Amino acid sequence: MKKIAIILGRGVEGCGVTRCALEFQKATPNTKIFATIDKKWARRDTMVFDKDEFTCANTEEMTRVLDEVNQNFDMALIYSVPSKKHPEECQTNFVKLVQGIDLPKAIVQLDHKMQSLSRNGKFDEICKSVDVLMTHSLESDFTRWAVRESVDTPFAKMALGFTYDDHREKYWLPIEQQDSKTVRWIGRLSGWKGPNLMMDFHAKELMSQGYITVLEGLEASIGWAGILYEKGDNKNGKPLYQDNEIVNYFRPRKELNETKFDESLYGKETHGAGAYLYPPYTNVDCMERMAKSAFGSDLYHLKPHMYGNNIENCHAEVVASGTIPIFHKHFCDNVIHRVTGNPVTKDNHSGTIGLDHSNFQESRELMLKLSNDPTMRDEWREMSFEYWKAHSDASICTLEIIENLENIVKKNGAKGAQETSNASSNDNQLSMFDTIETTPNDNNTNQVKSEEKVDTVKEEPLPKEETKTGTNTVDYSALLDELKNL
Repeated sequence: MKKIAIILGRGVEGCGVTRCALEFQKATPNTKIFATIDKKWARRDTMVFDKDEFTCANTEEMTRVLDEVNQNFDMALIYSVPSKKHPEECQTNFVKLVQGIDLPKAIVQLDHKMQSLSRNGKFDEICKSVDVLMTHSLESDFTRWAVRESVDTPFAKMALGFTYDDHREKYWLPIEQQDSKTVRWIGRLSGWKGPNLMMDFHAKELMSQGYITVLEGLEASIGWAGILYEKGDNKNGKPLYQDNEIVNYFRPRKELNETKFDESLYGKETHGAGAYLYPPYTNVDCMERMAKSAFGSDLYHLKPHMYGNNIENCHAEVVASGTIPIFHKHFCDNVIHRVTGNPVTKDNHSGTIGLDHSNFQESRELMLKLSNDPTMRDEWREMSFEYWKAHSDASICTLEIIENLENIVKKNGAKGAQETSNASSNDNQLSMFDTIETTPNDNNTNQVKSEEKVDTVKEEPLPKEETKTGTNTVDYSALLDELKNL
């Protein structure tokens, strides 16, 4: 088994990147996570896992990590890099760390948009110092930026895996222990996570049917008003919801006598009340609440060309906790299942509800049937579990990432350790004024304007004999037959 070092240059943020590193570690026992601690994030304690934290700005600590990686591991995967707001010494030393690694090394790039990429410090130097850049889509903002900045490091597509069986063993409950009319959305305060779609659905269709809808993970950040007021203006904008349509605890408004959130409120929600808006959660506790809910949701949605075939950890958590998944229809229309070769929407055995503003009533009727028939709901969640596990189980996706790196190095040779340059932290960096694409419109889900199409890069071709996996190869034909017989 390969010994792999994962490096979190931005530190433990406690969000998706952290969870992706953790899932890889769980699936590959010889993996160790190293994380900078130059900047501490608010969510850093929401996930508990083994890690080696170090101050990258401290040359002695950075050198200790570099020596350990080079001496004790077979390859290095860089899941994040320091931001421009990290100390300059941290950014400079991180470049030295990456360039000093004398092993096969790759960047596993998880950011979807230029706005997120623009926060990375010394990003061009780091990208030029590794053997391969892995990304979900070869038409992403990341690949467009690489073309523009003449970064010639080869690209490879990848998807992120999830340890479905492990999660199921911890949280899955008998169908009788679920509330048949509870919907639990998990995410954060970002438009592409779809909080407003869930709030709209509850206000228009679910509230009158006696459902509880809970949104967990909303931050009281600078953009908080965007999900409650037109144009995000809490002073002059018209409220998007009637007072009875939401129960707001994530950012209490004193003028409306809203009160501060307290954890004792969990489990005291009332059927038929407005959608409950809760702040960030501790993952373990949230998963226990998710398992008691009949429906779970992540409404993540992007431009069609940006998905690849990747699914988020929140998607997988919803499935592996034993709920009926409610995902964005646009996501289901554009993600191609690894085994069936079909868009999720076209597979009648996905066990998944694809939601957007065009099918509120249809979705409500299906949910009512599932709520009123525990046998049917149990069959659906089992079907969903098998479907998504076959698509993105960690045993498949971690192997894909490892082989991407091994094959590129076999074809091109490893870059190995390099001399460190002295480029300024502002040289060739992404600007916050670079084009930022919006998320898709429900009413025009598959259209991309010609002027929005991005430059693409070709995936690095691999020797034919190297495209096959080894003894751990997944038998997709058998999986397909199994799925079709569900």
